[in-house]
Amino acid sequence: MPSVIVAPLAGASSSVAARGGASSRRASSRVARVASSSSSFVASSRVALARVKSRASTTRDVRVRAVASPSLPAPPSLPVPDFIRGPLEEALKQVNAQLPADAKRQLLRAQYTTAIGLRLAFFLTQGVLSSRVSGRSNIDAAAAAAAVAKAVLDPRPIEKIADEDSNLGNIVNNAASGRELGEAEAREISQFLEQHIASIVDLFRVELAHLEEGTYKFPYDLNPATTPREQWEPLAVLKLASDTLEDQASVSKRRDAKAGQELREKFAPDPARYPAYYLQNFHYQTDGWLSADSARLYDFQVETLFLGSADTMRRQVLPYMSKWMDGKEEKDVKLLDVASGTGRFLSFVRDNWPGLDCTALELSPHYLEATRRLHARRFEGTDASAAYPNLGPLRLVEANCEAMPFEDESFDVVTNVYLFHEMPREARRNAAREFARVLKPGGKLFFVDSAQVGDGKALGMEKAFDQALERFPAFNHEPYYRDYSLTDLKALFGEFGLELEASTVAWVSKAWSFTKIAESAADAEKDDAAAAAAPAAAAAPAAVDVSSSAAIVVEPAAAAIVVEPAAVVEARVTGKKVDVDVEEASEAAATASSRDDGVVTYSFDDATTKDEK
Repeated sequence: MPSVIVAPLAGASSSVAARGGASSRRASSRVARVASSSSSFVASSRVALARVKSRASTTRDVRVRAVASPSLPAPPSLPVPDFIRGPLEEALKQVNAQLPADAKRQLLRAQYTTAIGLRLAFFLTQGVLSSRVSGRSNIDAAAAAAAVAKAVLDPRPIEKIADEDSNLGNIVNNAASGRELGEAEAREISQFLEQHIASIVDLFRVELAHLEEGTYKFPYDLNPATTPREQWEPLAVLKLASDTLEDQASVSKRRDAKAGQELREKFAPDPARYPAYYLQNFHYQTDGWLSADSARLYDFQVETLFLGSADTMRRQVLPYMSKWMDGKEEKDVKLLDVASGTGRFLSFVRDNWPGLDCTALELSPHYLEATRRLHARRFEGTDASAAYPNLGPLRLVEANCEAMPFEDESFDVVTNVYLFHEMPREARRNAAREFARVLKPGGKLFFVDSAQVGDGKALGMEKAFDQALERFPAFNHEPYYRDYSLTDLKALFGEFGLELEASTVAWVSKAWSFTKIAESAADAEKDDAAAAAAPAAAAAPAAVDVSSSAAIVVEPAAAAIVVEPAAVVEARVTGKKVDVDVEEASEAAATASSRDDGVVTYSFDDATTKDEK
């Protein structure tokens, strides 16, 4: 997700907060101490990981093979001629090899705590401003900043509200509406905020411990040498922040009007492409999933909602991946990322295992294009070639995950992040079935989504957590969230042969690891019988296969489109490079021929192409 985490924004964050008055300035100064006062944060990082390991019933040994130990950030690209760069980089490697492990850890801790401190402070400020733009919230910026400072700098346990006494769901709801709070309610809100901030900080401590152990690489976007321009260049950051705040005003109006179905005024449900449940303004966001602007703002909006912790929550499934990848050849592993969104999570996967053969599936063409751009910037070009010399392919597929255009048992790994809570029950079952279908026996499903009812027990605040889960859907237009939060995912995936191996709660998210068990003969017979009885129309659409220089082969229909590597299918007709509009393909076909195996080949004349001279 676009996230602001490096030094140039320290001043920007402080200046924005300062406009809130003297108390906000004092609060901002306390937050600024996060970057420089990291001793208690660091000291408890190993304790945090030990606490994760102790939950053996859920996490089962997440300290695994080291990618590097510790996982130091990549050095900056040197601005020197090529004939000098090589020897200098080799010299840096030698120096790095000679550094004691403890010195490396100290460097890593300093960079991580500084980056995360700035990130947290920035998105906390952005969150307060967003709440003020809505015109309904009485959130106290100084109290919020004090909660951050206390969680990071105070080693004493946070005072918690006894679950049996908690009425936080109603109190938080009233606070968000702008109602004046009594003294007891305000104190309870402060405790609630402190508990959640402490949970976020604990999440960061767990990640730091993973980095120290070399479980996965130092996140590229937390390193000033490798972070994308849009995350550090002040004008780009302020533009994105300003546009997000401007859109927040529209979101607030939509929320007040309960206009979660606004998108259907522009799009009619088409089950072959966009199911009715998909055409909604989830989170009351402008255009739902169906505009380039939505894709541009999405990551920033989500990081604001979760105070800069969304990426970290996603990455808590990487330890499971690291354990499974140990000893495997990356080039031999085929990975499918389902509902890739903007491709943010997949970029961390490829950064750790760049040789993987990856496919990204996404229903929104706008978000799929955002994935293409992100990965092109990150993994293509001269510098990227040096950093990733054995980079594996990435294929982009626009399709519905309920009927994916892939053969059975064609992937070793399926990843899926933050999808199921936005799907109705039957759609979730369809997707789970598809995950199992395309996975090879013994293959892995690495899954991240919202925490569920009961998961707050791991944070010591079960009742308050469950109350928040109950009220969150209405406030953010998540019509399927409540049903999801009560779903037994172990049973759901188990129904299709995906066996739960491990899981862990990461603040308000949860990461799971499932393994596809070998299909029994009885199950195979049952599947064969069901397939024979199913109507032909229920067959999953197949992908466009650009297998000929003069034809596009469609098996059996172009309901799903494989986009390699851009948003159009490219074919070559008689030596000319052409762009073919796949939706017009069947209408524009000059000739069509069929074979006994049911494959229909459409050939195109020059009238259906746009020549590139």
